[in-house]
Amino acid sequence: MAFAKEQLQTLESTLTIWLAVRRPEAALRDKIDLGYTIKNQDIFLEEIRPIWNKPEEMGRYAFAKIKYEKATELWKIYWMRGNLKWHPYEPKPVFGRLELALEEIMKDPYHCFFG
Repeated sequence: MAFAKEQLQTLESTLTIWLAVRRPEAALRDKIDLGYTIKNQDIFLEEIRPIWNKPEEMGRYAFAKIKYEKATELWKIYWMRGNLKWHPYEPKPVFGRLELALEEIMKDPYHCFFG
């Protein structure tokens, strides 16, 4: 089930602020950038960069997934392992607010999201 219209506006506002703080400077954005995609109850944080064998085309590569669990009103974060499957982020996979989940991903103390 997708987010309600009001929720979606709040999420997009939060993600816009996150992008404003985290995006590379404008001169680099044709080489590397950050973005997001919202699908149903999931937010995918993405790296946007040229496709290696088609440098004239930009590819979007998800590096983190944040899932909203409506029943508990919690945000769960996931990282993609080498098998290309999403796995819960340990040691702290659950957050009460989206902002806290985004902050943990950007800190990346275990190098799951940025290597």
